[in-house]
Amino acid sequence: MERREQLVSLVSVFSDSEETKLKFAEHLEELFDVISPQKIGEAFCKATENNDYVSAVKICADYYRSKDSAKIPELSGHGSYNEKAVENTLVGTFTVVNIDWTFPEGKVDFLFDPTNILKPINHEWLWQFNRHAYWNDLARAYTATCDEKYARVFRDQLVSWIEQTDIPKNWNGPGSAWRTIECGIRLLGSWQIAFDAFRKSSSVEDTVLLLMIASMHRQSVHLVKNPTGKNWLMMESNGVYTFSSLFTELSDSKENRKIAASRLQEELEAQILPDGMHNELSPDYQSVVLNCGLNFYSIAYELGVADEIPESFTELLKKTVNAAIQLSTPALTQPRTNDTYTIKTSNFTSRAEKLLGKYPEYIYVNTARKEGNPPEGESASAFLPYAGLALMRSDWSADAMYMCFDVGPLGTAHFHQDKLNINIYKGNEELIYDDGGGQYEISDMRDYAISGYGHNTVLVDRLAQYRKAPLVSESAIDAGWVTNLEFDYAYSVYDDTYGKEMIRPATHKREVRFCKPGFFCVADTLTSTDGKSHDYELIFHLDTTKIKMLKEYKNGVISDFGRKYEIVMIPIDDSEDAELKALSGESGENIRGWYNGRNEANLHKAVTVSREVKNVRNCKFTTLLFPVKRGDSLPNVKQLSDGKIEVFFDGNKYNININALNK
Repeated sequence: MERREQLVSLVSVFSDSEETKLKFAEHLEELFDVISPQKIGEAFCKATENNDYVSAVKICADYYRSKDSAKIPELSGHGSYNEKAVENTLVGTFTVVNIDWTFPEGKVDFLFDPTNILKPINHEWLWQFNRHAYWNDLARAYTATCDEKYARVFRDQLVSWIEQTDIPKNWNGPGSAWRTIECGIRLLGSWQIAFDAFRKSSSVEDTVLLLMIASMHRQSVHLVKNPTGKNWLMMESNGVYTFSSLFTELSDSKENRKIAASRLQEELEAQILPDGMHNELSPDYQSVVLNCGLNFYSIAYELGVADEIPESFTELLKKTVNAAIQLSTPALTQPRTNDTYTIKTSNFTSRAEKLLGKYPEYIYVNTARKEGNPPEGESASAFLPYAGLALMRSDWSADAMYMCFDVGPLGTAHFHQDKLNINIYKGNEELIYDDGGGQYEISDMRDYAISGYGHNTVLVDRLAQYRKAPLVSESAIDAGWVTNLEFDYAYSVYDDTYGKEMIRPATHKREVRFCKPGFFCVADTLTSTDGKSHDYELIFHLDTTKIKMLKEYKNGVISDFGRKYEIVMIPIDDSEDAELKALSGESGENIRGWYNGRNEANLHKAVTVSREVKNVRNCKFTTLLFPVKRGDSLPNVKQLSDGKIEVFFDGNKYNININALNK
């Protein structure tokens, strides 16, 4: 009997469909074509020489069942797991991008996208569902309990996935389970964890075990042939490197591992800026790229080929971690810049401490300040000159005052229209927010969240900033950065286009002075560039629907979060005619007052505090921003002559010249 006939006979138990039987047999044939027989053993060599593929399947499966596990914790079938997630998986209930769906009778359709029904459409549901993260919990539940019900569900889902999915012509398009980023993520994580656990199960037949390896190999080849770019290529290459390193019995594993390692090294060098930030300027994707690098690092050490890692690669990883530490909010999280959710800084430092060394800054973050030390320096503040992020911080304590001021480029991907945006923290409370842009859905709310309307900037004639370049800065940005024990200062100018029509009605210069330790002075100067009068609107976003007017100050506002701290906004400019508005839950053509979160927070109403001056050529807004402990006294602000002000706040006296904030 020919090889294919034998293999078709072996897989006939899975389906009555001749097409499916043939598909499974072809997968197994591909695997046998790339296996190095001598690595499996003499019995396997004899079986294949004698054209006995019934025996060859069993021998090969036995080899992989008895093979030692890799000593890489992230890829192990052992570990903690989410019991609720496991129970949901058993009945076919899944939560992806915060959207729940239950498949009837638990029969999973891997090419079904419920957002086509539920709206708004979000292609990420199907794509991310096919990353199979839920197999991690299922695998670890099986290892912990040895309950075969978990293995049977995995086996059925795996067989069904291979049967249902193929590489479509538009593999990176909507509805594809073979988008390259998903292939990379499966190979670098969920499929390795599942394989490590379920290869021991009697419920996973020999043919199923080999089908899994065959599919992983097919995915690896797909990635080698079709590289993309940016953070995707890091995940794709990491997937190939991981699979090829763990399955060295395949004849192309050495070459594919070499290709993947080369791509990882080249991409890390290309994507990490000189200040350590990833060039997409998103903490989410900075974390992704760092972990791809650390995966490579970890596997190379486990395989005893650490000498293949160039010193420059290690230094880039350290620089990336250090940038994340500098970026940390007082909550030891990352501020939300560009597309991101709330990332813990320990996502960077926990693995880095294990792999790169026990640096005091890593320990400081990983122990939540109990041990180690924060970054050294006279000032706790920092400026990342290629990312263009001015990080103003009173100190490194858990109750510190903090601002992230964005004066940088767009970023190479996942960017927002947010130059000159600020967001402010006091302790672990975000007082003026950047929500991170929400889910990757097709909706007006998503468009709003990534636009200038959804950031803390200025509108001109009701138009938000809209630029297409620069994506990255080729040289260090001059933001006039000053940092010392008394104050921090930075400035930048937005002189690009506004609105989809990309017109240039005015320029916007923003200066920020952090009067340490207590408050910020934000000066916004709008200058007409076309000689005409314009309407200028300053907007700040607060994650509450309640604010109160301050009778002590014209157009003064205080939030009503109901937490430990409130934010007080006091205008000290000459814009007496400015109209103050608090917009919440506005929809239609002028969406305002929404918080569009991702992962940790869904879309909900918030408030946009707006101050607008109409029909003037030039305008200057100057706003003092104070964190005030709920119930404490308000700041006392006195305007003196020649632009000077005197401020009494929290037991301290400050004298500021608002016309010279950098002095």
